[in-house]
Amino acid sequence: MSLFGNSKDSIEKLESDGNVQELINAFVEGDQDTSWKAAQALGRIKDRRSVEPLIELLAHGNNEIRWNAAKSLGKIGDRAAVPRLIILLKDEEWYVRWHAVEALGNIGDERGVLPIIKFLDDKKIRNEVAISLGKIGDKRAVESLIRALQDGDPDFRSAAAEALGMIADAEAVSPLIEALKDDDMSVRKHAADALAMIGDERALKPLKEAYQNERWYMKLHIEEAIDEILAKKRE
Repeated sequence: MSLFGNSKDSIEKLESDGNVQELINAFVEGDQDTSWKAAQALGRIKDRRSVEPLIELLAHGNNEIRWNAAKSLGKIGDRAAVPRLIILLKDEEWYVRWHAVEALGNIGDERGVLPIIKFLDDKKIRNEVAISLGKIGDKRAVESLIRALQDGDPDFRSAAAEALGMIADAEAVSPLIEALKDDDMSVRKHAADALAMIGDERALKPLKEAYQNERWYMKLHIEEAIDEILAKKRE
C-alpha cells in the first residue's frame, strides 16, 4: 500500500519530511481529496525539486491535475514555469486558464504580461487577469486597464482599479479620479485606494470633494487615501 493512501496525516507526514517525490505520486495517483492535499503541500513547501515534475503535469489529461499543478507552481514562484504556463492560457477549460493566469501573476515575470493582456476580453477569467497584471506591475498593462474602467461590469472595473494601484503609474491618475464618481461603491473604494498607492498630489482635491457625498465606510477609505498621499509628499 502506498504511503500516501487517502489519509490527511500521510500527506502531512510527507510534507514535514520534505518527500517531494511521494507528494508528486500522491498528487497524480491519489483520489481527488488526496491529490488536492498533495498539491497544496507542494505549494507550501516550495521545494525547487518539484518544479520540473509539476511543469510536466501542466500537460496532463486530467483537468484537476492541470489546474492544481499551475496553482502549486504559482505558489513556488519559479520562473522556469512561465513558458509552459503561457501555453496553458490556451486550455479549453476556463478554470485551468484562470489558475494559469493566477500563477503567472504570483510568479511576477514580465514575460507573462502580453500573453495575459489578451485575456482581458475573456469574461470568465478577466478579473483575475486584471489582478495578475497588477501583481506583475508592468506599465505595458496600464492602457488596457484604464479602458477596463469603462466596462459595464462593476466587478471588472474594481479589479482594474485595484490593478492600476499596484502598478502605480501616474498615467492612471486622471482615469482613477474619474472613477471616484462611479455608481458602484466598490469601484470608488478601489479607485481611492489606488490613488493612495500612486501618491500623486493631483488626487487630493478630488478625494476631498468625493468625501463630502460619501457614506461613512467610504469616508474612512478616502481619509486613509488622503493621509497616505500627504505622507508620501512629506517623504
